[in-house]
Amino acid sequence: MDVAGFDLNLLKAFDALYAERHVTRAGQRIGLSQSAMSGALTRLREVFSDELFVRSPTGMQPTPRADDLAGPISSSLRLMRSVLQDDRFDPAAADQIVSIAMTDYAAFVLLPPLLARLAVEAPRLDLRVRGIFGKDEVVDLLDSGEVSLALSVPVDTSARILTRALLREGFACIARPGHPAFAEHADIEAFAEAPHLLVSPEGDRAGLVDRKLAALGLARRVVLSLPQFLVAPFVVADTDLIATLASRVAGRFAAANLGIVVHEPPIPLSDWPLAMMWHRRVDDHPATAWLRDCIAGIAASA
Repeated sequence: MDVAGFDLNLLKAFDALYAERHVTRAGQRIGLSQSAMSGALTRLREVFSDELFVRSPTGMQPTPRADDLAGPISSSLRLMRSVLQDDRFDPAAADQIVSIAMTDYAAFVLLPPLLARLAVEAPRLDLRVRGIFGKDEVVDLLDSGEVSLALSVPVDTSARILTRALLREGFACIARPGHPAFAEHADIEAFAEAPHLLVSPEGDRAGLVDRKLAALGLARRVVLSLPQFLVAPFVVADTDLIATLASRVAGRFAAANLGIVVHEPPIPLSDWPLAMMWHRRVDDHPATAWLRDCIAGIAASA
């Protein structure tokens, strides 16, 4: 068969004949006269070298070859309609997978409410989440198309990467109950002298707290550095280590009764932004645009 010269309208004619089992009704279904529909059936028989539909007392009955063709032809027509339809996105009918890159923080704060919303509004839209362990990864993941969205601190990008601010986050300290560094009359020196836990996805041995202490002529000892924060409360609860974490994370750990107490940092620490980024080529993609709005709405109330 010469696919390049094949009349795709014949697939519509076949689909209508298979559904109606009647030449006249099949023609009415797709807007063809009886003679035009008969002509289409003739061409279909020639193309597939089979009778396809034979007359019987109950109408046009499909041959085994027609039964074999019915499923693939119907699926092909549905795919073509989905490609040619307008860009309106119906989340309730969405049946696809969206890949997102997220930092641990973004996943911890936003993923549970996002999945709860998808379960109601887009129950067949599935997510594939990839971790982000360094800012340099973001642009590469978006450029390659490996992910459609990235949630992390904003990165320096070119005009091809678009950014939307989601929220701002502060810091809080967690420690075991009764930790002397947070006693009533404890000072900044007591905080600096305590052993510390540092969460650093990139494996750094110093962070914002160290820079702030250095400006005051102080230094701390980082006993443990971790690439992610999920184990931090369990270490802190059973040791004298102090961890300085994102405020929302620290608050949720405390609410989970993990044996820790949340404290305000004894030094001023600037807050930081969480952003959503995507490549310009998917800016108008209906499913991605809808998901961006969904995530932004969740972040606004986080």
